[in-house]
Amino acid sequence: MKLKLADLIKTKRKSLNMSQKKLAEGICTQTIISRLEKGEVTPSIDIFFKIIKKLNIPTSEIEALFDIDTKEYQPSNFKVNELMELLYKRDYKTLDFVLSSIDKNTLDSENILYFEWFQAITTYHINNQLELAIKNLKTLIAKVEVGCILYCDICNTLGNFYSEKELFEDALLWYKKVLPYIKIIQNTSSEQPFYYSIARIYGILTKFNDATYWNSIAITKALENKSFYLLGDNYYLQARLFEEQKLIEDAINSCNKAISIFSLENNETMRSLTLSYLSYLKEKNSKEPQQ
Repeated sequence: MKLKLADLIKTKRKSLNMSQKKLAEGICTQTIISRLEKGEVTPSIDIFFKIIKKLNIPTSEIEALFDIDTKEYQPSNFKVNELMELLYKRDYKTLDFVLSSIDKNTLDSENILYFEWFQAITTYHINNQLELAIKNLKTLIAKVEVGCILYCDICNTLGNFYSEKELFEDALLWYKKVLPYIKIIQNTSSEQPFYYSIARIYGILTKFNDATYWNSIAITKALENKSFYLLGDNYYLQARLFEEQKLIEDAINSCNKAISIFSLENNETMRSLTLSYLSYLKEKNSKEPQQ
């Protein structure tokens, strides 16, 4: 299977007169593309779908390669962890593409709930239908067991969506629904997103002690787990919180940490945003009266 996939990618790339470097841009490293074409590795689901889209490989060829019908997924093919990975990378386009390939009617009851949660997220991020996304999530949460991990994830998403509407107090109410079940999400992939969300909303509401508390927990947990996931965002948020408290030197230090992490992650959007913010902080610091 690896060799068939390797041959397909290599053939399509060459037919488009595309170099390995060009194919790798925005997807992965050139080394990974080289190893894929040699059949040495199998791509993760997000890299796989990005390559398909970039090379314009027809769905029919993918079906033939794997000897499957992409419209007839079985429950065992619905891998929540892989879709969560796309969600955490904010790769909503690929997530939407994968969801469109899945027949919801083939899923078991638990996976249907996850499917509807993912679908509500793409309803907003892809289709820009925020009100519909909120409505669908409220319908969904009534079907989910209170206190389970998915319940906490939905509450967090609703908090994020109300924050998008700038209804920050309403957003906080949704985040607070998670607090009684905080031990349930500890050491799961839902933990860091929640810490970031609640810290951010407290910051917006100028409740800086609460914001700093939750953001510090997020940073500590990430460092303990040696994970970069959301760590750059947390350092960026920390810089904002320090600035609000007129701790400009500390804000600059946090900014530099965030930039280092975004650089390692090849997250050019957040790296550029943070560099711009760092420049602003340095200018502001130069104008501060010296003690």
